[in-house]
Amino acid sequence: MKTRPIRTTLLAVAMVGTVPGTAHAVRIDYTIEAGVERDDNVTLAAQDQVEETIARAGFGFALEEETSVLHASVVGRADHRRYGDAYGSMTDRMLEGRLAWHAVPERLTLVAEDSYGVETIDRTAPGSPDNRQQVNVFAIGPDLHFGLGPAQRGIAEFRYINSNAEVTDQFNSDRLLASVAMVRALDPTRELSWNVRAQEVDFDDDFVARDHRRYEAFVGYAHRLRRFDMQVDAGWAHLDYDDGQTRSEPLLRAEFGWAGSERSRVSLALANQFSDAAAASLDRIGEGGGIPGSVGTGTSTINPYAYRERSAALRYEFTGVRLSASLGGFVQRLDYVDQAGANEEGRGIAAGLRYRLRPDLVFSTAASVSRIEFGAPEIRTETDRLYTIGLDKAWNRHWHSSLTVSHYQRDSSLAGVDEFDQNVVYLNLSYRNR
Repeated sequence: MKTRPIRTTLLAVAMVGTVPGTAHAVRIDYTIEAGVERDDNVTLAAQDQVEETIARAGFGFALEEETSVLHASVVGRADHRRYGDAYGSMTDRMLEGRLAWHAVPERLTLVAEDSYGVETIDRTAPGSPDNRQQVNVFAIGPDLHFGLGPAQRGIAEFRYINSNAEVTDQFNSDRLLASVAMVRALDPTRELSWNVRAQEVDFDDDFVARDHRRYEAFVGYAHRLRRFDMQVDAGWAHLDYDDGQTRSEPLLRAEFGWAGSERSRVSLALANQFSDAAAASLDRIGEGGGIPGSVGTGTSTINPYAYRERSAALRYEFTGVRLSASLGGFVQRLDYVDQAGANEEGRGIAAGLRYRLRPDLVFSTAASVSRIEFGAPEIRTETDRLYTIGLDKAWNRHWHSSLTVSHYQRDSSLAGVDEFDQNVVYLNLSYRNR
């Protein structure tokens, strides 16, 4: 497995504290955790379930640096589990972050981004410990800023991107990306932009994956008010393969947000675009906030094939003094350009609630249901359900303990294949520096 990309990013993060005059601006939050887990189906099997008690230890952190010279935002987590006879011991790891060094203020910025996490090897099989792999996508390159007048500016971006999967070698690739944007401020709250972007993809395995180029040309419009914001990109996208195949589609990316009050917000995201697993990993950087609670197993299909994504996601959030709640749903369809990729059509809904029973005691519960229909060559429908309840006790400012009970269930249209039920009880003690 290649490790150079992740080492590069960690080196960049380490440099944050060495830039003269910036060390005082670094904020690092971390948590150390230890606990015990009881799992009644550790192998996620339909029959002959294996029940085990698992010892766990974890470390997570969030780093933030914001100065006139440097901006860094990095989160990471490592979870170690000591199983019994089923798997022995293993450690899952994740790291996501972005570092921007303003080498020449308002002119030249050097950017490094990394997405490193755990994904399934076989997307259609349960995400048990023997169906996991580490996947890394790393990008680095300059942003060039130039003025075009009092109300207009330009941005040129160049990136080298490396993608690497621990097991799925067909995913591994090197990419070059270039983009140019002309941005005009219409007024203090509105911007209009003209954008062109080109990406060349060179896969390590040319026998399975097809090298290609992706082109995008679109107009962007942004409007930001105190309670309402929107960003819309509309244009055209084109794929050009080395074997002569081409495909073009309309491009749409749109995000809308409305704050009905100081405590509530509704957001809507729409997309019709070409993408692939590596590009999607970079796009997700920054979606989460704070210290990761665990290293989760992702649900992306790790393969080299480009696909047309059509999706919509709606989410409502309420944050009160004692009560916080969220409700969201999504629909998504992935149509692969290559016949080797199995098309996917999915939909789902998720809800969560946190209630402060006392100043030192918080009750939480969450539920999610998702349904994925896979096309040829493995035609099947899978429905996943996850329910959790938990209690978090704060003993003082730094020490916390929590008890979480979860139920995970998968149903399949192929009776008896990859169907399972899992119940997990987890008790832990953690230390947080803030």
